[in-house]
Amino acid sequence: MYIGGLMGCKGDAYTSERALNQEEAIAFHSWQASLFKSVGVDFLYAGIMPVLSEAIGMAVAMSDTDIPYIISFTIQRNGKLIDGHTINDAIYYIDNHVSNKPVCYMTNCVHPDIVYEALSHKFNQTQMVKNRFWGIQANTSRLSYKELDGAKNLRISSAVDLGKAILRLKSDYHLKIFGGCCGTDSRHMEEIAGISKVV
Repeated sequence: MYIGGLMGCKGDAYTSERALNQEEAIAFHSWQASLFKSVGVDFLYAGIMPVLSEAIGMAVAMSDTDIPYIISFTIQRNGKLIDGHTINDAIYYIDNHVSNKPVCYMTNCVHPDIVYEALSHKFNQTQMVKNRFWGIQANTSRLSYKELDGAKNLRISSAVDLGKAILRLKSDYHLKIFGGCCGTDSRHMEEIAGISKVV
């Protein structure tokens, strides 16, 4: 069993409102990263980071702890973060701004079909994305962040449908880490666990 320290953006992960610039992010996130280090967590995980500036600052704060860490982006169908940076560019800039690179990059709180579309854009069809983008914690809804934000009813897809969508990501883009986010329950997790064993 591994114990992780979960961190996230200061503002709204779906809209990027109140996002921090790089220097603000280093100052804001360093105290929490240091606290996690003091209690001996095995790894750090930054969930749905919507803008590159705060993601870089978050990565610097995590890198300085010498603890393995993962950066997970807020990703849209257009293949970009909320601030318009491509997945490829976000990975490039972070990898070149830290002394200790993330173990890998991921996305979470998004449906696998949206991630599949995001990765299919030519600007994300790079060796860097193939080598560094490893996983998804899936939302069961196919709706966009904008459509989901403030929605009054839970929107889900079946466990089988979610499993098929994740299998397509694994088969075509060779992702390695799979998990559940909003809308998932034991049925979805059992399906994902079964799919993850498929070669």
